[in-house]
Amino acid sequence: LFVVSVIWFRQPKETVENRIDSIADVLKPDPVSQAVISGAIDTESKTGQLFLVETNEDVGQARRGLKDDHYFFEIKSRLPEIDREVFYYNVWLVRKIPYGYFSLGEMVTNDDGDFVLTWESQDKNDYFGYTDIVITRQEFGGSEDPQIHIAEGEFGE
Repeated sequence: LFVVSVIWFRQPKETVENRIDSIADVLKPDPVSQAVISGAIDTESKTGQLFLVETNEDVGQARRGLKDDHYFFEIKSRLPEIDREVFYYNVWLVRKIPYGYFSLGEMVTNDDGDFVLTWESQDKNDYFGYTDIVITRQEFGGSEDPQIHIAEGEFGE
């Protein structure tokens, strides 16, 4: 029995080759996963609430939609005061699947002292997959990557 086992072990094994012709075949979602993704991410909501990361206090609201076939985004928030000579608040939109994010720019204050930002895309791309909102405190002259998270929100929450 030992000799048979050694002979069987030393025999060349058949190699099974599952070759994929294109990476697109792997990345293409099947109908089930697409339904799960579509149900888990709210790409239809037009408003989202913003909450401070440290205290979970409601500090504002964001709104999005289409204006002249272009995506627009508006935000108004009561954020903590900062030294405007050193820091600024920056707004980011985040997409969960596939993961991605981009900056909408620096927030300014309105006459009431609220931090606001209005952004409209220059192209006709669909940004509704970006459902998370992040506000960071950035340092002038520092890294352009997201720095300290101050407030977060999500469309549909």
